[in-house]
Amino acid sequence: MLDFSRVKTKLLVDHPYFGTLASALEIVVNDNIESFTSHGKKFEYAQDFFTTLSDEQVAFALANASMHGVLSHPVRLANRSPWLWYTACDHAINNMLIDNDFSPPSKITYDPRFRGKYAEEIYEMLLDTITREDLNDKDNDSRRSDESLEDKLEAAQQEILSQNALSKAQDMQSLPKGLERLIAILSKGVIDWRTQLRDTIGGYYVSDYTIIPPSKKLLYQGIYLPGAYSRHLELAIAIDSSGSVDEVLLGQFIAEIESITELFGSYSIELMVCDDRVRNHQKFMSGELITYTLEGGGGTDFTPVFEAIDMWMVAPKVLLYFTDLEGKFPLSEPHYETLWIVPREGDVPFGKVIVIKGSDD
Repeated sequence: MLDFSRVKTKLLVDHPYFGTLASALEIVVNDNIESFTSHGKKFEYAQDFFTTLSDEQVAFALANASMHGVLSHPVRLANRSPWLWYTACDHAINNMLIDNDFSPPSKITYDPRFRGKYAEEIYEMLLDTITREDLNDKDNDSRRSDESLEDKLEAAQQEILSQNALSKAQDMQSLPKGLERLIAILSKGVIDWRTQLRDTIGGYYVSDYTIIPPSKKLLYQGIYLPGAYSRHLELAIAIDSSGSVDEVLLGQFIAEIESITELFGSYSIELMVCDDRVRNHQKFMSGELITYTLEGGGGTDFTPVFEAIDMWMVAPKVLLYFTDLEGKFPLSEPHYETLWIVPREGDVPFGKVIVIKGSDD
């Protein structure tokens, strides 16, 4: 096993953010791979390949692996293709490292046309060039399972490590260039609501599945698995019109939704305005401007929105409910994901809360 201590020490001095992250990596020899790979906190490398690298190139590999630990956890994978998501992250990470004057090894995933782009944007661009057979062949279906308790614990540990690395780099006035493309940096050390929103929506913009035609992956063994056939986002948005909605924040929220959907080739958005009943319901397809009128002003009851969705022929992948949370919740949890978009923290019986903040907060 090679000694990486000298390179880690130099990385801490020259690039404190990456050095702090790299110090936590578990390094393992794996001569069954061509160069190196990273999964969470583990960095695996091929000895024969690394004996040919300079210290600067080894530092590049460690920095790359460190960022995968922060960015490519299953919590961000959602329903995306695992193989293609990690490839997109590689493109984003490697472009940023090269912009920060790192010296790359010869065998890396790199394309300068992805310079300055988010991993989510790169993923969508790559997805347009990949056939469903390629995705079926390269993805392991078992990796699409839900997060385990171990995954969640590791995600929490990675978040703490990332914040420590950010603090150290900020203290030394040595934040990497372009880091904001990969993670959101705020003075309070929290994740920007726009990033949370993009991660959630982007994770549901994936191929659907069908038996005809089947996946070719195990077809030769007589095993028929679903094959991917189309990419279309089904999204629902509900706006609480009870009279307590901040229209400035609501405008920011709708503008951000429009910005996100510009990345998608195909989507449909069901938008409802509701106080104690659904006052307005509109459907927007790809490319259409999202417009709305706040009607109501009475008390707040969230139940009518969920009841309306239950009557639809096609349920959404995710519901975004913009509200102050001061209302009556449904008695049962829906089978689709619910994001409560709120101006301040609050308790919900199900779903996830995203606190949306104005530009001055």
